[in-house]
Amino acid sequence: MTRSGLSSGVVTLPEPSPPTNRDELSRAVLYGLMALHVGGASATYIFGKAAAVGFDNPAVVTLLRAAGAAVVFLLLTGTVIPKPRFSLREWGQICWFGFLVVPLNQYCFIKGLQFTVPSHPALLYALTPLGVLLLDSLLKKSMPPLPKIIGVCLALCGVVFILRPWEGGTEFRRIRTGDFWILGAVLSWVIYTIAAREACRKHDPRSVTAWSLIIGALMMVPIAGRDLMQLPLATVPTEAWFSLVWLSVVTSVIMMLLWNVLLRDLRSVEVAVCTNAQPPTTALLTALLVSLGWLDRQQDLGVLFFSGMVLVLFGVVSVQFRRA
Repeated sequence: MTRSGLSSGVVTLPEPSPPTNRDELSRAVLYGLMALHVGGASATYIFGKAAAVGFDNPAVVTLLRAAGAAVVFLLLTGTVIPKPRFSLREWGQICWFGFLVVPLNQYCFIKGLQFTVPSHPALLYALTPLGVLLLDSLLKKSMPPLPKIIGVCLALCGVVFILRPWEGGTEFRRIRTGDFWILGAVLSWVIYTIAAREACRKHDPRSVTAWSLIIGALMMVPIAGRDLMQLPLATVPTEAWFSLVWLSVVTSVIMMLLWNVLLRDLRSVEVAVCTNAQPPTTALLTALLVSLGWLDRQQDLGVLFFSGMVLVLFGVVSVQFRRA
């Protein structure tokens, strides 16, 4: 989901015209779509975990997920997704975006989910605006304003609560290993967000995202093709196949298209709510599934996790709404 409109960690969108009766209906529809997006994103972390564990090969999951989404994107090209109109130089950029999105971002995401719990990546991905702010400032050789620096420091303190370097148990070391892989996925997403920004302004973001993923899927073939041929697919549990379909069709295609619809009409505060609601929603969904016995109880939903979540979200929100 290309987050068009991100600039220095602040989502800036034009304010809509004063509401009319028709606009009020459209707002209700948009809020429903926001709820669907938040719920779909939260479910992605749950299903991603099931696919990562069920296949037990993150490279194969990454290839199958990207390939499935690529097929859907190709079928939609020319109708829902505009045909690509990139120059030769821009095709080179799309290849770079594809490498960032699939072999780096999606692989690190699945690899991390093998070890960590679903609530952690949902929270770590909330750091994306902070990463964009810091990398953008570094590239421009400028210092962010002091209130934003304080927000970054608060969020990083929250990350320390999540990673807990003082914890030495085997189970938590495993979770922490997954968290570092997730941080690698977040970093690659931050780089992609900034690198693709100009291309998304010049071309339709749907085309940029779709063709980045298609090319990224092709890049995974020599990396994971042999493992896929040797994988005993009959032993993969049904829930892992269902989760893979969710990642390919719902997360990579439907939610991307939905996000582009939302970005056209939502105010800045509404976009922030849509993104920042994902960590607590994921934590609540995880707790519900634990109570139903569908997930084991080792989900790290204690006081330290929720303390870290409050610090991270408070820091992120302060960065998003503090003007330079």
